[in-house]
Amino acid sequence: MPPMCNKMRRYGLPLLHRASSLYIAKNTCCLHQRLSRPSAIFPSARCFTTAVNTEHIQDLSGPEQRLLNKLYEGLIGGQRASLAESITLVETQHPRKKELAQVLLQRVLAYRREQEKQNRGRPLAFRVGLSGPPGAGKSSFIEVVGKMLTGRGHKVSVLAVDPSSCTTGGSLMGDKTRMTELSRDMSAFIRPSPTSGTLGGVTRTTNEAIVLCEGAGYDIVLVETVGVGQSEFAVADMVDMFVLLIPPAGGDELQGIKRGIIERADLVVVTKADGDLLVPARRIQAEYTSALKLLRRQTRSWNPKSAGQL
Repeated sequence: MPPMCNKMRRYGLPLLHRASSLYIAKNTCCLHQRLSRPSAIFPSARCFTTAVNTEHIQDLSGPEQRLLNKLYEGLIGGQRASLAESITLVETQHPRKKELAQVLLQRVLAYRREQEKQNRGRPLAFRVGLSGPPGAGKSSFIEVVGKMLTGRGHKVSVLAVDPSSCTTGGSLMGDKTRMTELSRDMSAFIRPSPTSGTLGGVTRTTNEAIVLCEGAGYDIVLVETVGVGQSEFAVADMVDMFVLLIPPAGGDELQGIKRGIIERADLVVVTKADGDLLVPARRIQAEYTSALKLLRRQTRSWNPKSAGQL
């Protein structure tokens, strides 16, 4: 069994199993689990590199060098303010600040490589991408899962992506308002970011933000995409496990066999499964379970299964 499958067995599947069993009390029905893809299929997730021109490093002024040292030392020290400022630096469009961000990323990557070497080459963090249509309950799901994880001693970072207006360019970035308990948890870090016109459900710097969160010592990184459609699954190539959340009115069996985001999902969760929506949720669960059997398997060691109501 490939190393990533071992990691999923040790870390991912029990994690999401506990998460689903906890969240069912808050209106969720778990549907489908499948082992994550080997890391070779998504090199950007674990083999992220950034090229830095050495002459830019030599051209750093005194204030720039002090700024980078302050951010780097605060970041690896686990200071949330330094992590937030570092992500802001990475997201900037200013040409010179982009160069400073690349220097900072290179230092963080070198630090992470040294840590993983001390851990016998095993990754120190687990990345989970969560996606789904608008209103599927992604933020509410993360609120419950995040609190469960921090209660078990994990440090959790949430990278929430909000859509930008096509007319004004602004973004509400209101996902954090649905995570009231998690946002007050000192073991959690929540960072909303605008798409700024980037397609695929994520921002152009989501991968870099993940690296910075891992450098700050967060061992669970949750990436919440914008409300997406069938062909937006860029986050699947950045994470170890890709979770798709669908509401009870998520379509019929035909939707389940359509190619796109469904065939990239490692876990499918039917949300809001209570009250009058419980029967429709179980019907969608059965239809998607049947439809997923028709999709091409990505690994020989896992078949789509229905976990039922956990």
